[in-house]
Parts: sequence; structure tokens; C-alpha cells
Amino acid sequence: MPIQPLYAPHCLALAIALALGHADVSMAQSTAEGVASPASETAAQMQARLKAFANAPLTHRDKITQEVTLEKGDDNDWVIVSDGGKLIGPSEGGGGINVLQLDTGAGGLLDEVRNFQDLHVRQGEWTNTVRFDGKSLVEPKASLINTGHMGGEVQVLGKFDNSGTVEGPVFVKAKGRFSGAGTVESLNVAGELVVNPQNGAPTVIRNLALSKSATLVYGVNPEGGSATIKVGGVATLGNATLKVVTAPGEYVGSRQHVVIDAKQVVGKFAKVDSDLAFMTVTPDYSAETQVSLTYARNDVPVIQAATTENGQSFVEAIEDLQQVKPTAPEPVAVPSVAQAAVQPETAATAAPLIEPLQTTAQASVAPAQTDTPESKPNTAINALLGTNLTIAAGAIDQLAGYDAADLGSATLSSIAPISTGMLAAMGQNTLQGTDGNGQVWIQAIGNSGRIGKHLDDYALKHSTTGVLLGTDWAISPTWRLGIAGGKSETRLDGHRFDGRLDSWHVGAYALRQDGPLALRLGAVYGSHDGGTKRHVAFNGFSDRLKGRYDATTQQVFGQVGYNLDIGHFDVEPYVQVGYQRYQRDDFREKGGDAALHYERQAQDHYNSDLGLHLTRPFVLDQGARLTPRLSVGWKHTYGDLSGHSRQRLVSGGKTYTVDGIELDRDSLLLEAGLDLTVSPRHTVGLSYKGETGQDNRNGAVMGQWRMMF
Repeated sequence: MPIQPLYAPHCLALAIALALGHADVSMAQSTAEGVASPASETAAQMQARLKAFANAPLTHRDKITQEVTLEKGDDNDWVIVSDGGKLIGPSEGGGGINVLQLDTGAGGLLDEVRNFQDLHVRQGEWTNTVRFDGKSLVEPKASLINTGHMGGEVQVLGKFDNSGTVEGPVFVKAKGRFSGAGTVESLNVAGELVVNPQNGAPTVIRNLALSKSATLVYGVNPEGGSATIKVGGVATLGNATLKVVTAPGEYVGSRQHVVIDAKQVVGKFAKVDSDLAFMTVTPDYSAETQVSLTYARNDVPVIQAATTENGQSFVEAIEDLQQVKPTAPEPVAVPSVAQAAVQPETAATAAPLIEPLQTTAQASVAPAQTDTPESKPNTAINALLGTNLTIAAGAIDQLAGYDAADLGSATLSSIAPISTGMLAAMGQNTLQGTDGNGQVWIQAIGNSGRIGKHLDDYALKHSTTGVLLGTDWAISPTWRLGIAGGKSETRLDGHRFDGRLDSWHVGAYALRQDGPLALRLGAVYGSHDGGTKRHVAFNGFSDRLKGRYDATTQQVFGQVGYNLDIGHFDVEPYVQVGYQRYQRDDFREKGGDAALHYERQAQDHYNSDLGLHLTRPFVLDQGARLTPRLSVGWKHTYGDLSGHSRQRLVSGGKTYTVDGIELDRDSLLLEAGLDLTVSPRHTVGLSYKGETGQDNRNGAVMGQWRMMF
């Protein structure tokens, strides 16, 4: 008669898988209290068990390559999500033994997973938002983010970020990484445990165990406090490494920060690594239930990080602000660890797997009493002290505020087209004829340039638009006098710096034309209403600063030319001299501790131009005339070529000087234009004038209309 089997085939498969996966569980040794238990697998054992199950004859393999709502039957299922596959809604494994493998580099989002005994995250970044009650394995190329509830143990060979609840133990292997402010039953780390302002610190219901190969990566939160690992049982340090890093938003002061708060702390860290350049970090094990860190200013000079002369000047000015006074440790209130483990969404759906523990005692450290209030530390300087040498170099340059030193050069460059426009009006005059007694003219100006073009993104760029109008008249056969006025707007753009100028201009000019000899004179006064915006941002510190100021400019110029009538061409060699002056009132920024107070600034330049004007008129039909113009020249600037600004932090420190970008000693001038005389009284024209040197350039486009009367 046939033999009736005692067990169903899927039960036999389960027995085989368990035998293969757990044959040596009894051989596992506990390395520390709570680190391992006979009921736990190692990562290698879990990998072997899953491999055996995948290759078992009774295992049904199902590859998901599209969007599906998963609902399986009673078979043993190995479900693989890959190649663009996506699970929509709750995933139902059905009966039998079921494993869900996530194997797509794009990653994805998991909804609720039911009746799956194992979650195998093979690659990609995946997020669990609801509930999974089985065991989980995160492979080296994978990342799992848990914001929901996980009921089984988690083996981490890759990355695991937990801001939800894990009711089982978490094992982080040598190359794994754990982070997050969620709750776990127990935490065993041989890789990295990251505690920083973004991720927070975990709450461990039972025990925390760090092995010798483990590294606790630790930072300080933006408020100057600490993210503390809370442990309901024993925290075993295991000669691990404590690595203190510069954390975004770190405001380091001389105070204690609690790293671990436990029922009992066993052991010490073997070493403390820190990339903080100007702070010494010292662990404190004096309390048997806590491990804390003390940050204190070391003897490394901040000037060591300054890579520019402006940065060195700033560091020397803040020398008195670099010693942060120590403050007493703040009280550390540790809530019930058991209470932290219970989340509202899980308390009503599942009974806890672990009995509640007693409330950990709260620290009773009282704040120190002082007789006199101490001045508030400068958060910008504290943030600087909490950086490494690389970050500090850029931070010092930002805090130094060197852009103000270039305001004078940028302003004088932006108003250069005003004098050019007046010269253009004089150059087109004629003193003969019935229509030559007077004229009115209007010019539209567009100007742009860069100061320090070799600095690329750090160059100061300026752009100006404006309008200039004027009139002149003959007072004798050889002399004409004129006046001009205008309005312009300038925008300044630098590295983390923006500025604007609203300007009014008024000027006068004179022309003497005695045969081929021409003398052109002019003077312009400008009034400027300026504003600055500066963004200081490094290592999470951020200040957006604004300032308002008033400034004035003066320009005086004189040009002598001699017209050589050569054939159909008018060739005029010329010599020009000029003087420019810039004066700015003192002003201060608002917006944070990085704000600066700027003293009055004055800057002036003398220059000479040597060049050649070339014109060729063409007579058209009906009395019209077309006149192309071309000018080339060489400009030489005398004296100091850079601006200087004396300034200091609004909140304290000494006054220091920063130097601006040097202007070019010698520059090439090029001007090209085209004038069209449409009638004896009306002329329109368009021209471009450029000035370029080794490190700076400036270009202006000008359109003009004039009417003779």
C-alpha cells in the first residue's frame, strides 16, 4: 500500500532550509552582554540560508520588472524586484515561506509587506514607511531607510538609517553604516555609527555594543548642544574609535557634550580622532553612566589657515575673540527609554516584544551661577573655530569682507561712459554754418565690465544702464560751452556678494576749435546711493548681511587733438589726461554676527591716454551723410592701483585693512562708431568703446541722437 507522508512538501522545505541555515547556530559565541544570542543569525549564516532557500526545488521564483500589486498564494516564494519593477500598495506573500529581494539600483518605496519572513535588500536605496515583521539583510551596495516599524533583526552590510522603530537587534558589520534617531532593541556595531545634527542619535532599549573595529562618528548640533545616544542597558565601548568631525551648523564652545547616556558604561574608546583644527576634544568617563566630550580651544593659531593677506589681517583683528570662555554643562534630561520605543502608530497595532524597562535617572547637573553676565560669544567666530583647515581658509576670506575694497574701482569703471559721452558730443560739433550755433543731444548707455577677470567666479562684475542728455552753444567763433545731466543704475555681482548703485550725474564741458587744433575739457559730479548684500556661509553657518551707503564721484578730463586732413580721411592724433575720485561714507551691515562696520573710503586715479581718431564721411542721396569712426589708444594709470577698506566686526574686534583687486597699469582702448546725418539738423549714431588690460576689462555701447539749432 502507498506510504502516506507525515508532512506537507512546504514544511519539509522549511525544515531543510532551517537545517542548512542554523546548523552551527549553537556554535555562536557571545562577545559581550546582549551582543548575540542563540536565536540570532550572523550575516553570513543569513546569506547562506537565503541562498539555500533560493535554490531549493520547491521554491517558486518570481521576477517583478514592472508596476504590480503583489498577492501570492501558498507556495514558497522568492520574489525579486528588479529592472524597473515597483510594488504598488501592500505586498501580500500568502502562505508558505516567502522572501522579498530588492534588486534594482533605482531603489524605491515600500508600502506594507505582509507574510514575508525575510527582506533581502541587494542594491539601491529603499525606504520602509509602514511595517515589516520579518528579518532584514542589507547588502554592501544597498541602503535601507526605515521610517516605520520593523519587527525582526536587521543585518547591515551596507547603510541603514533608522528614524522609526526596530523591535529586533541590529547588527552593523565592519563596512556597514548605521544612523538615525529612531529606536532599536539592541545595537551591535563593528562598522560606523553616525551621530550628527541631521541624523540625530539612536535610542537603544537594551544594550549597545561597539567592537574594536567600530567607529562612532560624532558632531555637534546647531544650537550648541549634543545629540545623545540613549541606552536602557549596558553600553560597551570595546576600544572602538571616536571620530569627531566638523558638522554642518556646528557652533563649538568650551562645554561638555554628552555622547552616550546609559544604565552602565563599560570600557573606553581606544582613540579619539578629530579634524577640528582649532579645538581639542577630550572624552570624559568620570560618570559611570555617561560618556561626554569637552571641546576647548587649543594653541593652534587661526592665522595658520589664512591663505591671503586680507585673511591674515582679519585673523589678527579677531585675536581677542578667539578664546571662547568655558560654560558649565547643561542639564541632560533623559526620557524613559521604554517610552521612546513606543510610537503611536505601532502601540495600537502590535504588542511589544520587550518588557518595559525602568526609567533611566535624569542628570542633575545645575547650571553654574555667575555674579555678572558674560558677553554673548560671536557665533561666526565659534563656527570658524569648529572647522578644519580646508574649510577655515574659505571661511576666513568670507568673514574678511574684501568686496568693499573694490567698490571704488567698480564705481569709477561704471561711470566712465559719462565722460566718453560728453567727448562724443564735442567731437561731432562744427562751428561753421547757420545750423552750428547750438545743439541738444541724448544718449542711451549700456556698460559692463569685470574687475579681476583672472579670478573667474571671484571677479567683481558690474553692469550699468543709463541715459545722458545735454546741450551746448557757441559763445564765440572758436568756443562752445555745454552742460549735461544723467541717471544710471549699476548692479554689482561678486562671489557671495551683490550690490547696486542708483546714480545722478551733472557735468559741464567746453570745446575750443581753432582750425585743425581742438581742445576739449569736461568735469562731471556724481551722487550715488549704494546698497550691498553679502552671504557668509560655511560649514552650516549662514548670515545674510545688508548694508546701505552714500558715495560721490568726480571726473575731470582734458583732450587735445590735431586734425590731419589726408585725402578723404580725417585723422586726428590726440592726447588726453584725466582725474577720477571716489568718496564713500562709513556704513555698517545688519543681519548677524558676521556683519562688518566699514569706515569712510576715498580713492583717486590719474591717467593719460595717447591715441588716434579716424573718420571717413560718405555723402548719400538727398543730403544724408554716413560717417564711420574708429579710435585706438593706450591708457596709462598712475599711483596706487587698488582700493583699500578699513573695517571691523560690528560685534567686536580690532579695525583691519583689506586691499582690493589691482587695476591695470596699462590698457588698450578701442572705439568704433557709425553716425548717420539724416538732415542738416538731425543726426543719429551708435558706437562701442572697450577698455581691456591684463586683469580687467570694460565695455560700453552707446546710442545717440542730436539736433542742431
